[in-house]
Amino acid sequence: MSLQSKMLNEICRLLYRKEFRRFVSDCDVKKVQEEYLMNLLRKNADTKYGRQYHFAGIKSYEEYAGMVPITVYEDYEPYIQSIMDGEDKVLTTEPVLLFELTSGSSGGKKLIPYTNALKQEFQKGIKPWLCDLYTGLQGMKNGKSYWSITPVTSKKEYTKCGIPMGFEEDAEYFGAVEQSIMRRIFAVDSSVKFSDSMETFYLKTGQKLLQCEELTLISVWNPTFLSILCDYMREHVQQVTADLDAKRRQTVIVAIEENRFDKVFPMLKLISCWADGSAEGYIADIKERFPGILIQPKGLLATECFVSFPLLGEAGSRLSIYSHFFEFRSLTDDTIVLASGLKKGEYEVIVTTGGGFYRYSMGDIIEVLEVYENRPPRIRFLKRGGVTSDLFGEKLTEEFVRNACKKIGISESFCLLSPVGKSYCMFTTAENVTDDILDEVLRESYHYNYCRQLGQLDKAKVCRVYGEPKDAYIRRLVADGMRIGDIKPAYLSPKKNWQDWFQMRKEK
Repeated sequence: MSLQSKMLNEICRLLYRKEFRRFVSDCDVKKVQEEYLMNLLRKNADTKYGRQYHFAGIKSYEEYAGMVPITVYEDYEPYIQSIMDGEDKVLTTEPVLLFELTSGSSGGKKLIPYTNALKQEFQKGIKPWLCDLYTGLQGMKNGKSYWSITPVTSKKEYTKCGIPMGFEEDAEYFGAVEQSIMRRIFAVDSSVKFSDSMETFYLKTGQKLLQCEELTLISVWNPTFLSILCDYMREHVQQVTADLDAKRRQTVIVAIEENRFDKVFPMLKLISCWADGSAEGYIADIKERFPGILIQPKGLLATECFVSFPLLGEAGSRLSIYSHFFEFRSLTDDTIVLASGLKKGEYEVIVTTGGGFYRYSMGDIIEVLEVYENRPPRIRFLKRGGVTSDLFGEKLTEEFVRNACKKIGISESFCLLSPVGKSYCMFTTAENVTDDILDEVLRESYHYNYCRQLGQLDKAKVCRVYGEPKDAYIRRLVADGMRIGDIKPAYLSPKKNWQDWFQMRKEK
């Protein structure tokens, strides 16, 4: 146990205690949300967007809903272009600190404006979450943490008026004081982000992780990234352990060869990662490598906003009511309700934030697990809503393809369906699936079958891949502009030309 790490973690816990106590105390959810909304509208009334929708005259949520339309990202593109050109007070009175990149549903890039207010709103979720861990999980404070770091794959970019493009590490979501503390308790420092290749990035990350005998927390986004990192350490065990002392090196080599990473990091208490929706199928691999280690599913977080976070001992996650203003569209009858009016069921999330997105439809579908009279509701991320691949009207969704893979019995293998020409190809490591089986299960979709009947779509094909397809999947999306920490596991991709990225196996 490191006394310095314990002391620094305790400082963080004390700094976050006020935010944690506020969150777990009884409150009037409706009042909390309305106060946030009215304050935000007053603050941003003197902006191009605020004047357009008469923020200054809005006195209630009902007036807000009647005056301001529900939006999607494309609605903000002209405003974002104005900000990039140097115009002030477009979406917010606060200046834009940076643009964060994320992927659009059609495959293009989205630029999300980050203000100081939006960063603070993220912290209103991060702080109580961390305080809960440091308070409720014995031994959590006694060591260091690994938070995912995004490698720099290209030269840092700026808009023509000098606004930087993209965060460089997760520590930037914290405040200045916490950043200073966190960098002292991070097992892997930010130097790895300047690696000249993905190979070097994995090597340096693996080496620094293995040098940390007191690792207590691993926080990554998708579980496949952690699996790939573990695979790299197994396949390059001599290189990643080269700088360890003899005793530690021998212990680590034996544990890695046994695929027992719980023995590699004996002080590890918790792994935080996505475990809902399409990520659920990848958790079994993490449990096998880290038996006995608590795996806590992350709440619903997006580049645009911080929706929810988990509390120890609870299934799902609590709505982060102090972060943003939330509305929810019922999947049952299309009505819009507020956080205080939720009932058990499925909803689409609509959010208003200090970053300048108003009544923004995220496209994320949640299930409300429980509602409380004086506490934030407990929710669980289910899936992305809407169409995810649609060449000719077939309207294939991530959920449908994931279920198809389960039906075939290949969901535990690597599977990625994507369009190739006028058909779909399933890139997979599975051996027990044929073109006929794949096409048959896809034709269970009404729209897909209709397109096949019309001859718009050719028969689906199976393309077997080998090597490290998960690694290739990440490399392709990083090359397309995504942060490695933001990449989610998927069964369906609207992107084409995946055959150029995977190692293809020739069928006999």
